[in-house]
Amino acid sequence: MTKSAKDYLESEVNRIVGQARAITRTAEDENRGLNDEERKSVEKLIDESNGLKGRLADIEDNEKLMDALETGGIDRGTPTVAPDATSMGDAFVRSDGYKNLMARGLKGNAWSTGPVEFGNEYGRKLTDAGLSVVSIAGAGGSLPLQPQVAPMLGPVEDKLTIASLLGQGTATQNSIVYLEETSTTTLLGGQPYSGMSSAASTTAEGAAKPVVFVDFTKRSASVEKIAAFLPIADEMLEDEPQISSYINSRLVLFVRQAEEAYVFSKIYTGAMSQADASTDIGGSNLFDAVAAGILKVSTAGGLDADAVLIHPVDFWTMATTKSASSGDYFSGGPYASPARSPWGITAVITREAPQGAPVVGAFRDGATLWRKGGLTVEASNSHSDYFRKDLTALRAEERIAVTVQRPKAFCKCVI
Repeated sequence: MTKSAKDYLESEVNRIVGQARAITRTAEDENRGLNDEERKSVEKLIDESNGLKGRLADIEDNEKLMDALETGGIDRGTPTVAPDATSMGDAFVRSDGYKNLMARGLKGNAWSTGPVEFGNEYGRKLTDAGLSVVSIAGAGGSLPLQPQVAPMLGPVEDKLTIASLLGQGTATQNSIVYLEETSTTTLLGGQPYSGMSSAASTTAEGAAKPVVFVDFTKRSASVEKIAAFLPIADEMLEDEPQISSYINSRLVLFVRQAEEAYVFSKIYTGAMSQADASTDIGGSNLFDAVAAGILKVSTAGGLDADAVLIHPVDFWTMATTKSASSGDYFSGGPYASPARSPWGITAVITREAPQGAPVVGAFRDGATLWRKGGLTVEASNSHSDYFRKDLTALRAEERIAVTVQRPKAFCKCVI
């Protein structure tokens, strides 16, 4: 009906415009201007044409609105942001795409909410919302078959992640160009001193100052997409509080797990693949190995180690170690939380770390995590046979890059 009304109005506009042109063409053929009666007729026809064009514009606006409802409400290539949202789930259910989809219903075999973005500092915002994040073996690790959602009675402390250790940066391009610091040479008293220390010695007034040289290698890192995908029932998508809670408790978690694997791989590859970046430092036990790694980062890297990435098996091996003489636990005991700061640095327990080889590093000063935009979530039934099964594909993704500015700031420690 709308289409026939539109066609009728368009034909009427064309007819009226044709009448007006015929009047003016008659006057031109007679080599004269319009008389008063002709002028009034043309003005009346123009007014009538403008009125019909206004009705046509209304119809076209309505058609655009209906198209938006049919496609989920927004352009899938342009993420929408809910500026006052308190969590990713809150941003999703408050988005125009979700509201439009709920208004039209889950009908048709090709719909999408469009991407919904939750700020580019969503990590901090999720912490404010009281969400907890853990790590698994890697982006391809197995996921639990049944979601286990525990009620949250109050604020909880976020579990420390590898990503939180690094310096933080914001990217606007798809590639990060940076200078990798390979070595420094400081001339002390005219003699070269090799190492990663760039501290200059004191000199007398007017005397030649020591020169500090830092060798750089120009490198680049691509901003890459980290994503997680989960199937949900259509009924869950239609329940606003439920889908909001599920996004916050599960989907965001899986993105963090993939992020943990990605960040570790970049740190480990960037620090360990260089020809003379670092060497394996050993000791008689894990405690000695970590201490040796701290020393290596300080002497070879010229920075103070601030954390160690340690596999759960290694951590609990250290946590349950007892004194040979007294039999007492070195840390905690069965009724106390074990210490998480061997030799005064922060321990991040992660399955990403290789078992038997903790990674010590100056994470804050030695590497940077770059984020381009925020976390985006999108729901769609355009996947496999989900339309036939009344399932919805729920996808979250982020774009990040890691740059290791000083590979010698990291060290793998083995016994």
